[in-house]
Amino acid sequence: MEVFLFILSFMSGGVILTVAYTTHLTNATKAKQDKLAFLQEEMLGIQKKQFSGYGGDQEKTLLELIEIRSMMEGDSYRDLVSTNQRISKFVTRLDILTKDVGKMNRENREIMANMGNDIQNRMATMEKLIGNELKQNY
Repeated sequence: MEVFLFILSFMSGGVILTVAYTTHLTNATKAKQDKLAFLQEEMLGIQKKQFSGYGGDQEKTLLELIEIRSMMEGDSYRDLVSTNQRISKFVTRLDILTKDVGKMNRENREIMANMGNDIQNRMATMEKLIGNELKQNY
């Protein structure tokens, strides 16, 4: 465009056309600049509203969180972590005790089975001995 204006300015009658075209370009540029400035001002107003709304929402949320925290602390929330840790320890101990009791139960079953077999064997032996003695005595 500028090259075109430069060439027109050296031609006869080109000065008037150059001035007219430059004026047209200046007016068009000024109108676009004014519209851009207006839109920017509107955007700043909208952003201020959004930021003030965001600040209010953030303040409200913060107050709600503080209220929730105070309610939870009133319900012994502070002790919840230690209580959960104690429960975990007790669960672990209970699991160990369950395994130990199961192991002892199996061992006792074996011992009881062996004792039952011994008793039956001794009773069978005693029956034979008593039967033999009775046969000899009669």
